[in-house]
Amino acid sequence: MNIKKQLFSVFLLALTFSAFSQTHSEARDLAAIRHEGLQNSKAYETLSELTDVYGQRLTGSREYLAAAQWMSEKMKNVGLQKVHFENYCENCRGWSVNSYNVEMIAPNYMHIIAYPMAMAKSSNGIVEAEIVHIKSMRNMDAIKKEFTGKLNGKIVLLGSEPKMDGLTDTVLKRYSEKELEKLEDRLIPKTNQTPLPELIKSWETSDKYDQPFLEFVEKEGGIAVLRSYGGLPGVVHIGGTYYYLENDFKPLPYFAIAPEHFGRMVRALQQGAAPKIKLNLDTEFYMEPENNVNVIGELTGTDAKFKSEILLIGGHFDSWHTATGATDNAASAVVLLEALRILKTTGLLPKRTVRIGLWGGEEQAFLGSVAYAKEHYGAMNKQPNAASKKVTAYLNLDNGAGAIRGIYLQSNEFAKPTFKEAFIALNGLSEGTLTIENTLSTDHETFDHYNIPAFQFIQDGLSYGSITHHTNLDFIEYVPKEDLMKNAVILAWTIHKLANNKEMVPRKKK
Repeated sequence: MNIKKQLFSVFLLALTFSAFSQTHSEARDLAAIRHEGLQNSKAYETLSELTDVYGQRLTGSREYLAAAQWMSEKMKNVGLQKVHFENYCENCRGWSVNSYNVEMIAPNYMHIIAYPMAMAKSSNGIVEAEIVHIKSMRNMDAIKKEFTGKLNGKIVLLGSEPKMDGLTDTVLKRYSEKELEKLEDRLIPKTNQTPLPELIKSWETSDKYDQPFLEFVEKEGGIAVLRSYGGLPGVVHIGGTYYYLENDFKPLPYFAIAPEHFGRMVRALQQGAAPKIKLNLDTEFYMEPENNVNVIGELTGTDAKFKSEILLIGGHFDSWHTATGATDNAASAVVLLEALRILKTTGLLPKRTVRIGLWGGEEQAFLGSVAYAKEHYGAMNKQPNAASKKVTAYLNLDNGAGAIRGIYLQSNEFAKPTFKEAFIALNGLSEGTLTIENTLSTDHETFDHYNIPAFQFIQDGLSYGSITHHTNLDFIEYVPKEDLMKNAVILAWTIHKLANNKEMVPRKKK
């Protein structure tokens, strides 16, 4: 054998040994992550403490700040560095419910399942009134013509009789293999993404669609408004009221009620009866800008070359007020924290810095993530600054509590090989479906605007769309413990891979 052949053989042997060593090392790392995340999980007990003790986390509220303070201590206990708050809104007001009750007292008694809409004012103590049914608020000219002078001392029942979903309909949904294949086979996105400044501007008017109607009812002497939404039996959808700024409109007592109770009163009116309501609402407004904080922490990178580069992970921390926000979005916040705990505990510390951001105000208008991006990456209407180019990717978690099945590439074809490599080792935990599709309506849109590779995970819907999303039933009972643990392991491994890759995640070509 000549010297060239000998050298080539040695080179091949070295390559083979290097590949074997890398594969063996990765297998050992994944085993450590799986062991810690599945056999020593802290996720469910952490979620229970957050949701059962601290409860709802409405933007601007004292309850939100108490939960944020608790979370910051949890981050420190896990071993995260540079844990701190960053304020995202100086003029977002707070609102809390002290007590309330809604009853029908005629033609006979019925306790009404009801929840006040956010930012509703207190009633004038306990009030009693007959109801007036207004089927729609769309045509204000017609409403004024028909009801002017007829609402004084009345309670308005707003909307048509809700259409109910049957109990035989799909309540709990997991992706089928065929559905995942269909997502992966998609060549171009079907969902178009509205530019972020345009999207935020549109919310300034669309989110206040009910203000003219509520103002009219109050001006006419109406006492309260009751409304309902269709869906599954017993589920109360609060929809959302978005009057969160200091000088915004304050609605009169305004409730979402159970569709069955709404329907009964509509039919009673049609039968010629005169239902009478007795209610009380005690709420509190306050201006405490210190409540409006993002919770930030990090695992500082260990490699001198890569530690200045950031892998940003996050999800929103705020919730609506009718339940504890377990699936929207406490479960995701806990999974993000648990993933970092796993990496810290196993000693698999990242080369790049991994920064976690738990955002406030997502339910209003991405308030927290937008404020963070403006502060760190520049104004929305300008080119992203140099700091944005040091962020390898942003990973967002906010689609309920179901198992992670893959990732939305958000039109970023160039990132596909990176995630394919990350997910390939997770066989048995996730299918690793990679779809070019865009998904909307959560904080990854903020960072995508800054041309940071930004992604949201594909998750099983479970009962998110049918039972828990923005309803009175968003409790921990709808969070599967096994999915919670699996998601933390999947996220920990994905973070481990992306934070240690030789190259940053490729950006979209704009």
